[in-house]
Amino acid sequence: MTANELKNMLTVDDIRDLLVNHMNAIISSEDDDKWISDTVCHHGDAQKLYFYKDSKQFHCYTNCGQLDILGVVMGYKGYEPEELQKAINWIVIKLNLKPKRGEFGKKEMISDWNFINQFKMSKKSSDTRKEWEDIKLEEYDDSILKIFQRLYSNEWIDEGISRDSMKKYNILYCAHQSKIIIPHYDINNRLVGIRGRALDEKEIEAFGKYAPFSTWEGSKIITYSHPLGKNLYGLNMNKDTIREKRKIMLVEAEKSVLQCETMFPDENFTVALCGSNLSDFQKHMILESGAEEVIIALDKQFQGMYSKECQEWADHIRSKIASKLAPYLRVSILWDRQGLLPYKASPTDCGLKTLLKLMDDKIYIETF
Repeated sequence: MTANELKNMLTVDDIRDLLVNHMNAIISSEDDDKWISDTVCHHGDAQKLYFYKDSKQFHCYTNCGQLDILGVVMGYKGYEPEELQKAINWIVIKLNLKPKRGEFGKKEMISDWNFINQFKMSKKSSDTRKEWEDIKLEEYDDSILKIFQRLYSNEWIDEGISRDSMKKYNILYCAHQSKIIIPHYDINNRLVGIRGRALDEKEIEAFGKYAPFSTWEGSKIITYSHPLGKNLYGLNMNKDTIREKRKIMLVEAEKSVLQCETMFPDENFTVALCGSNLSDFQKHMILESGAEEVIIALDKQFQGMYSKECQEWADHIRSKIASKLAPYLRVSILWDRQGLLPYKASPTDCGLKTLLKLMDDKIYIETF
């Protein structure tokens, strides 16, 4: 019996039986989505081992990070990674399962265990915490926003962003530059940057759609820029929902945050990376947000499911984002396997029905 065959065979009740009756775990709390027990994965006594019923995955919030049932058993029994077969045999015997003849002793090393093992929580992460906490972005005088108009572009309205959403996020308009104005605030509502979304096609062709807003003040140009990797757009507005729902969704652009606000008014748990990479600073902000699951919802940068482009994009998401979060949080990915999105579209671009289909079909990183 292979590891994957065994995991597919086990029910939630089987896993509970193993945990309670054979590893002496104490389940202190349970609801429809999860239960919480003591950390038998490393013989700890803290009630910090979470089991999520939908994915049949564990997460140890004190030491081990993300685990499947085999990982918990290996930690409990003290098996080394190369002793995976011992864990399989132990589970089969304890649950009195019926493997095919000759399967005991077959060696196998599954890819998800290798993946998790590479990204165990390190001491370095906690050592750098004070360093990132001490970083504070420059604050701009928000009186600059008075020069803009509270007008809303039909282009964004046509793309599924309501006027109420733009008003809530203080989206403005600069008439003389023909730009949508996007103020960026940190988690404490300090104005730390202003980005402009160009509407003039010639400017877009020459300089791109998005750029820091610049204007003349006296005899010099002032640019209201900020390091995008040191903030998460929308976190100031959505931090309470993220903590309440214990979920955070990562998108590329501010527009996607506003689209989600339109679809889920005041229940939005989305933030924008303003790019397709996750910085260490942003990672720490996510870990401090109260989320237990992070949903990666980047733009669709491939045309064919089995193309080289698709594989390269999957590798990028895994190495640049997922691997940084997997030791600490459940990680899932919105991956368009059904051809619901156009090339380069965001998962939020095609409306509520499409987004919900993608959410229902999300892939947990162990099987990505």
